[in-house]
This record gives sequence, C-alpha cells and structure tokens, in this order.
Amino acid sequence: MDRQFLMEIMDINEKLSEAQSEVAMKEIESIVRAKQKELTDSVNRAFEQDDLEKAKEILTKMRYFSNVEEKIKLKKIPL
Repeated sequence: MDRQFLMEIMDINEKLSEAQSEVAMKEIESIVRAKQKELTDSVNRAFEQDDLEKAKEILTKMRYFSNVEEKIKLKKIPL
C-alpha cells in the first residue's frame, strides 16, 4: 500500500473522529463516496484490461474506504 494513500485514510479517520456536526459528517461522507466511485471506475478498467494485480490493489483500497463508511454509519447512530 502506498504511503500517500495511507496518509489520506489516516487524515479522513482523524477528521471523522473530530467531526461534531452533521455538516462535517456529510462532508466526510461525500469525500468517501467520491473516492469509492473513483476506485470503482478504476477497478472496472483494470478488470477490462485483465490487469488482475492492479484490480487487487484497488480492491484493497476500496476495503479501507468501506471501513471508513462503516465508521461513519456507526457515528451517526445515537447511543
């Protein structure tokens, strides 16, 4: 996993942990959805080109964003 990507995930997780308002949560959610869309498009291209190694790398990144999406959902649920 490249360092820049991991830094991006850490940054998003930090923003999420600090988010106190609905507006902040929606902003983070919007960023994550856009990244997931971008990665979905990229993985589709990788499969179309039979680049399974690239597809595997992208799917791993998608899993990280999926975990962030789960954290967003959990944070939205009032305790």
